Amino acid sequence: MISELIIGTLTILASTAVMIAFVLVTIRLVRRAEANYTDRRPGIWQFFRLLSSAVILVLLANTVCVWLWAILFHFLGVFPTLEEAVYFSMVSFTTVGYGDVVVEHSWRILSGFVSVNGLLAFGVFTAVLIEIIRGLSDRYIPRR
Repeated sequence: MISELIIGTLTILASTAVMIAFVLVTIRLVRRAEANYTDRRPGIWQFFRLLSSAVILVLLANTVCVWLWAILFHFLGVFPTLEEAVYFSMVSFTTVGYGDVVVEHSWRILSGFVSVNGLLAFGVFTAVLIEIIRGLSDRYIPRR
């Protein structure tokens, strides 16, 4: 049990570092793009491009986090195939938890860590996207 707690904590810390890196890249991308439009009022197309880019980065970050867990499960020998490890990680990360694939008794605490990590990631990325939308909407979407 102690080894699961240590491994789970270290993996959440690594995943959090990935999330922070993607948040910083996303914010930098948005600010750099905004600087390109300081001399004129940007339109709806620029807003769409920026928000689409931010959403793609968020999806990419979530994918990296899921793969981090999947590789860990596969490395530990919890699942016989990488596909099964990815599937379990994705289902657990999104907290859907179908239950058709489960970890063996000796590693089951890690599945809780995956879910906690997913909840944290979706909360952070939701906040980032809302802040981007809030910050850009006044500038990019003209009021009538």
